[in-house]
Amino acid sequence: MGGLAQHPLKAKKLRRTIVNKMLRNCLFGLGLALLVVSVAAAQENFVKGGVAGVRGLNGHAVLPPGALFSNCGTGCTSYNTGSGYYVSGTALSSGAGQTLAMGFTPTKATAFVKALTPNTVYTANGGASSGRMSAYLLNGTATGGPTTMLRKLIQHGTIPDYTTIKTIKYTSKTAVTFKKGQTYFLCETEPVANVQLLWMLSNSDVTSPFWFQVADTCTKKGTVWNNATGAVNGSAFEIN
Repeated sequence: MGGLAQHPLKAKKLRRTIVNKMLRNCLFGLGLALLVVSVAAAQENFVKGGVAGVRGLNGHAVLPPGALFSNCGTGCTSYNTGSGYYVSGTALSSGAGQTLAMGFTPTKATAFVKALTPNTVYTANGGASSGRMSAYLLNGTATGGPTTMLRKLIQHGTIPDYTTIKTIKYTSKTAVTFKKGQTYFLCETEPVANVQLLWMLSNSDVTSPFWFQVADTCTKKGTVWNNATGAVNGSAFEIN
């Protein structure tokens, strides 16, 4: 699945009305819509930089001791509580099938311990209350995106319904050792058709590899990923 093509930058018709002029000016498109969700105040849906989500849920990334990567502080406790990207089942009207992958590159060979991400269940678009995430570690490259599965991860704890957001831990049942200088991806997707989750945004990270698609899978061969790197803030996550 190497050499996946990035969609050309072009405007596409939006599913939702954009009421914020500044956001409208940011909608230069990335082929498919990467939905950003804001659920505060008027709970308006919008598309930013091709990513679909919810706006209005309400530093610099610091690498905590022992962490291989973090854009959300020690224990992934510092993130945007006002905005999150949809991770959606296929039955949702907003962001159906949206799947996200955030990249990282270890500076040394080391064993994987856990991944941390801030998640919540979002029911305002008609999705079911409660739900589980499917999370994976993927191989890939920063410029080509995710390629093959490295390991399926295990979710620890329950993801609460919004307005509560919880940092969820994901681990591997079998050992994983990262190679120095190789790019890997943490991918999250929703396997249940009528469930919609949010993966909250980092407050500051606009440089980490950030890829998305609406094929509702992290691992299916032949999936075409879209590159959102540099267009919007990436999702918040920590790798230990």
